[in-house]
Amino acid sequence: MKQKLLTIATLPFAKAQILKTLLGKEAIEAVLDDLNLPEGTSSLAVRVQIMEEDLEKAFPILEEFLGKSSVQHPPLREEERQILVPVDFSGYSMKAARVAFGIARSLNAKMVLFHAYPNPIVYSVPFSDIYAFDTGLVVHLENAEKNAREQMEAFLKGLVRHFTREVWNQVETEFIIKAGDPRDDILSYSQKHQVMVIVMGTQGKAGSEMDILGSVTAEIITDARVPVLAIPEETPEDIATSFHKILYATNFDEKDFTAIEKLMRIIEPYHAEIKCIHVGRSEEPVWDVAKLQGMKDILRNKYPSKVFDCQLIIGDDILGELQRFIEQEKIDVIALTTRKRNMLARMFNPGIARKMLFHTSIPLLVFHT
Repeated sequence: MKQKLLTIATLPFAKAQILKTLLGKEAIEAVLDDLNLPEGTSSLAVRVQIMEEDLEKAFPILEEFLGKSSVQHPPLREEERQILVPVDFSGYSMKAARVAFGIARSLNAKMVLFHAYPNPIVYSVPFSDIYAFDTGLVVHLENAEKNAREQMEAFLKGLVRHFTREVWNQVETEFIIKAGDPRDDILSYSQKHQVMVIVMGTQGKAGSEMDILGSVTAEIITDARVPVLAIPEETPEDIATSFHKILYATNFDEKDFTAIEKLMRIIEPYHAEIKCIHVGRSEEPVWDVAKLQGMKDILRNKYPSKVFDCQLIIGDDILGELQRFIEQEKIDVIALTTRKRNMLARMFNPGIARKMLFHTSIPLLVFHT
């Protein structure tokens, strides 16, 4: 029976060439097949195809190439910094991609759209584990790849129509489609490449109205080593060009300054005011005020071109006090670190979150510290 070619990934041409070379070193012949995308929708993309009999050997090479490796890679040059946008073609993904495009345009960064579809052939996730291969599942892999490719093409067309081709061409864009696990692949790619921020929807296709945060987004927020900007579906279209007020929730942690340094890189081109807020009890307000004043002095000295406003809010209901402050000050983005796990857990508790306005429209920027 004649062997047929199967697509293992859709990549930008340069990445596909490198992967083809790596596969060749393992005696796996790869063919690069051009995609007939509408002109101007994305950088030249090609399908990387191999023979069916080579699938079992090829998947570990693909996984390592895109990031699943224990080897630390040197950072890319500054001009190669990226905004990573995981997509599942839902309305949430479209909103996240539109916001990410605006950020990439402001930061002169590349926007990378990333989609991982279920791989019925590979059962064990780590690339170093044993891979189980069942030829009877090949047809499912083919159908999944074809479906993902067609959805990505439609997704790109929708983005270009939204921005107009002239505006779209002002930002370098590319997309990656591969079989795999979305959570693992997003984390692996972001660690290997110089990703400034992951921008993704708070929900996905499988999301429930009862859930404030989708399972994949929640895991990425918790585990990613780079900042994650979670975008609700009701976020205003122009949010990427109007970061005027950013709330940073502080608990006087030593890692606050590391997180704020990352925040400064992301909002560098924006004339935004950063409001560092601590919600404390009334027992020792003097010490909290002193800490906030010290924090404000340090930040103003380090970032003289930015505006900082550090405030103490007295109250036992942290989320309730934050909610009132957010409404009064018309906050555009909420920023906090993964060290505030209790706050994150409470914010995304459905019973609490549905009572809070900012969960319907205000993005959440989370830093790993």
